[in-house]
Amino acid sequence: MRTRIKASHAFEDPNDADKCEVLGRKKKKKEQMGNPRKSKTADELHTAARSGDLIAVQSILASNPLAVNYRDKHSRTPLHLAAFSGQTEVVTYLCKHKADVGASAMDDMAAIHFASQKGHVEVVRALLSAGASLKAATRKGLTSLHYAVQGSHLELIKYLTKKGANLGAKTKAGKTPLDLATNEEICAFLEESERSAKNGELGKKDKDKAEESDDPKTAASGSEGDFNAEPSAAAANEENEREKRKGNEGDAREESSQPKKARIKLSHLQSSDDTQEEEV
Repeated sequence: MRTRIKASHAFEDPNDADKCEVLGRKKKKKEQMGNPRKSKTADELHTAARSGDLIAVQSILASNPLAVNYRDKHSRTPLHLAAFSGQTEVVTYLCKHKADVGASAMDDMAAIHFASQKGHVEVVRALLSAGASLKAATRKGLTSLHYAVQGSHLELIKYLTKKGANLGAKTKAGKTPLDLATNEEICAFLEESERSAKNGELGKKDKDKAEESDDPKTAASGSEGDFNAEPSAAAANEENEREKRKGNEGDAREESSQPKKARIKLSHLQSSDDTQEEEV
């Protein structure tokens, strides 16, 4: 009589026990950390960040520091939600506790875009201090200035312009912040800012040119260039002088080589002449 062997036992790998142990440890670690999108910790942190409950945020992050960048179903982090809601204290705290300032949610919107969309000047200030970029653009090419203009947030527009936001930045559709402006006061401010920027660039160019002309090194290099530009004239003058000196020296040598005439005493002639004059 034959005995049947169960397939599970026939092909059992002696290393399976070790593999199961490793997988068990990984699963336990994930349970401790929590799922970034499904865990109760993530939901509580997102809710606390949105509502501005700083104490709850501090408590959650104290027990689970990695939760600072947990995302919801829309790929938003606690920092995104706090920035959108204008919770400056929470934003500042999250930034100090390793929140990703440049993290993008859906459509590549960063925290600074959420804050600019709602006109939260202090939140934008905190984000810029933490390293957020004014050049950051969404998938459609909108910058923080575009969002501020869309929302007609004049105070934020002035602040972003002062901080160096690009007035000429264009969206994927080719729109500048001025193109999106509907408020007359905002239009006037942006137009004046563009004129000032252009005049500033022209003034800077003129200033740079003036500094270059006043720079002794530049002047020296310029004079050296002029000197080197006419080497043939200087060399020709020097050659002429040498030829003249050679000619003068040659004349002097010829004169010295000719025999000198003997000097004749004229005393007897003078005496005869004197005699003749007396006779006359």
